[in-house]
Amino acid sequence: MNNTLKTILVAVDFSTGSHAALVQAARMATLGGARLHVLHVVDSEAINTLAGMRAESFEQHERTAVEGAATALTRWMHGTMLPAEYETTIAVGNPLHEILGHTTSLHASLLVAGIMGKGGASSGAGSVSTKLARKAQIPVLLVRADHPQAFQKIVACVDFSDTARDVVRQAHCVAAQDGSHVDFLHVWREPWVVTPRHGMFTEDTIPALVFTSEERTELIGNLRRKLHEFVQADAQGVAHSEVLRESMSYAPGIQEHASESGADLIVIGSKGRTNLRYVLLGSTAERLLARLPCSLLIVPAVPLAEPSA
Repeated sequence: MNNTLKTILVAVDFSTGSHAALVQAARMATLGGARLHVLHVVDSEAINTLAGMRAESFEQHERTAVEGAATALTRWMHGTMLPAEYETTIAVGNPLHEILGHTTSLHASLLVAGIMGKGGASSGAGSVSTKLARKAQIPVLLVRADHPQAFQKIVACVDFSDTARDVVRQAHCVAAQDGSHVDFLHVWREPWVVTPRHGMFTEDTIPALVFTSEERTELIGNLRRKLHEFVQADAQGVAHSEVLRESMSYAPGIQEHASESGADLIVIGSKGRTNLRYVLLGSTAERLLARLPCSLLIVPAVPLAEPSA
């Protein structure tokens, strides 16, 4: 969701959750003048299992499954407001691999999917959705089944990393498109130090605050100024607030603010300030996926520069 958005890929599995994703993707494509591509993947393992049980060829069952899925997709999309330019694809294979492969082959700018697919739990992201969020190299929008409409309240998570700059920009673009209010949120916690008892560290060692009350006040003021300076250029033109929230853990702090403020979309970077190469998804984003209070837009981390020889 940015000014260069050209192709939106939405992955559907005929569930209620993926229908909300289709409606959101179609709405965004129409408003942004983007091309919409609807993808349904027939699981090749299911075809293989059925063919084996019936002692029939894989190819025969594949043809039947693809034809049936194409008919079902047409019926399932009937009545949905779709943009003038859209395409549909029925693929056969591993759903995760096929969806990721199509993001590359279609040069998609945004991948949209339901938070939960068929048989999903009541909270948290489904297994395929979670894996897409971990592995996709483009922004991934996971849509709640009960929220196919425009976003009204957005929480953009700012940790002052390079990726957070893209988070701010993406939140601005969605807000400008939907007329949303954005909370640019920075969750912080005071520095703690461990003070040993009786000259040694024990399991019941009590942490003590580093800062005095005066230093705490100064810290909050510095964070407030830093947040303002970080978002001010990209926040212009949309209704917004700059919010500091103190919490001992980042994900619960974000989740609590989103719930209290009635947010229907959280925008967060896939990795934060550490941006470690070997981490598939940052710990804060990972925890949010497990207990999503609303739809979630995950912005991929800014690639690290290769070390010079």
